Amino acid sequence: MTTRVYVPSDTTAWSLGADEVASAIAVEAAAHGLDVTIVRNGSRGLYWLEPLVEIDTPEGRLGFGPITPEDVPGLFAPGALPTTTHASCVGLVDAIPFLKQQQRLTFARAGVIDPLSLAEYRAHGGMRGLTAALAMTPQGVVDAVRASGLRGRGGAAFPAGIKWQTVLDAA
Repeated sequence: MTTRVYVPSDTTAWSLGADEVASAIAVEAAAHGLDVTIVRNGSRGLYWLEPLVEIDTPEGRLGFGPITPEDVPGLFAPGALPTTTHASCVGLVDAIPFLKQQQRLTFARAGVIDPLSLAEYRAHGGMRGLTAALAMTPQGVVDAVRASGLRGRGGAAFPAGIKWQTVLDAA
């Protein structure tokens, strides 16, 4: 069975050596014959742990960080994937208090999926709104936006439904 190993590829993680860590993991996994797929995701925002390497386990994603390229051979020292006994283990990532106490909306998928994978985006609920909107009439879309309470981000928080209705009504 292939194990997914997540290494962030955003600018902060990149500046802290994430590309080199991902390359070192690929080399180390191949040297030990481990069936690993490296997924380059976004950061979860735990910059003091970057690069944060996450490994899929049946219990959830196990985090290790911060990891440098020089740490990678030790991460796979017994020729296997690291476990909770490794010194760099921060536990299950979803149980880290900083993340556990958050209710992420806009960035709910950040750090969770490969941001370039449409299949992963869909598997995590992406495209539901577009699919629903495509099945509606133009007035139905405007009514849904109005009912949602969505507001503009220009500073005045003007109701988006009113803007959309104005455009729909224009000749």
